[in-house]
Amino acid sequence: MKSYPTICFFSVFLMLVLGPVNTEAQLHPDADSFQLPAKAKADIYIAQGKFKEALEIYKSVLEGETERGYIFRNMVKAWSAIEALDEAENFLNEYRQSHEKSSAVWYALGFLYYTKNEDSKAVELFKRATELDPQNGLAWNNWAAALVNGKHFQDALVKARTAIRSNPKELMFFFNLKKIFEKMGEEQRFEEEYKDSLKEGVASWGYGKVLARSLRQNAFTDYDKGNLAGAIVGFEKMLKIYQQIDDVNGQVPALFSLGLLQEESGNVQKGQEFFRQVLSINPNHIQAREKIRPEN
Repeated sequence: MKSYPTICFFSVFLMLVLGPVNTEAQLHPDADSFQLPAKAKADIYIAQGKFKEALEIYKSVLEGETERGYIFRNMVKAWSAIEALDEAENFLNEYRQSHEKSSAVWYALGFLYYTKNEDSKAVELFKRATELDPQNGLAWNNWAAALVNGKHFQDALVKARTAIRSNPKELMFFFNLKKIFEKMGEEQRFEEEYKDSLKEGVASWGYGKVLARSLRQNAFTDYDKGNLAGAIVGFEKMLKIYQQIDDVNGQVPALFSLGLLQEESGNVQKGQEFFRQVLSINPNHIQAREKIRPEN
C-alpha cells in the first residue's frame, strides 16, 4: 500500500479544524470590507497587527460594553506591542479616577504591571479587582499567573480554580491551571482532576478540551517523527475525551484524522470505518464522502 505524503494528513486536518491557512487575508479578513460591530472590527485589527487602529476603537466602545475586562486585556496587549505601556498607564489611571468601583479597570492595571513583570504590584491590583467583583475570572486567573512567577504554587492553584468556578467556559483558565501543574512538575494532576470532574459532573468540558488539544499536539509530534502508531493512539485518546464530554464538533475531525492515519498505515478497512462514522454524524462531510470506497 502506497503511503500518503506527510503533507496530506496535516493539510487536511488543519483545513478541517482551523479553516484556510494559506494567506493572511484568509485568516484575518479585512475588517473594512464588512459591516461589523465596532468591537469585532477592533478584534480583527488586533489579529492583523493593526494595534493603533484597534486601540482607538476599543476606547470608543468601552462605556457601552459589559465585558470590559476582555477589552482592557486586548488594549494592554496592543499597547505592549507598540511599546507604549506608559501611554497605557496614563490612560488606565485616568479612567480609574472616574470609575473607582470598576473591577475591570483595576484588573487592567494589574495586567499592565504583570506585563511589565512587576508582579507584586500586579497582585495588589488583582486583589482589589476581585474585592470589587468576586466573579472577575480574568483577575483571579492573572493573579494565579503572577503567583506562579514567585513559585507560590499552592496559592496559585486556589486562584486558578476560583477563576474556573467564575466561568467554566473560559478555556484560558484551564490552560493556566495545566501550566501551574507543569511548573510544579506534577502534570499528571490535571488529567486526574479531569477524571474527577467526569465523576462529579463539574467543569469536565474545559478540562477535556485542554487535554484533547495537548494530545493533538503530541500526536502531531509523533506523526512528524514517523511514529504513526503513536499518532493513532493520541487521536484515539483525543476522540475518547471528546465523546466523554459530548463534544460532537471535536469528534468529527478526530474521527476523520483517524481514518487518514489508518489509511496511511495500510489499514484501509479500518480507515473506511472511521470515515463512515464521520458521515453518521455529519452526512454532508465532503472529504469523508470522497474517501468512501464502493463496497464489492
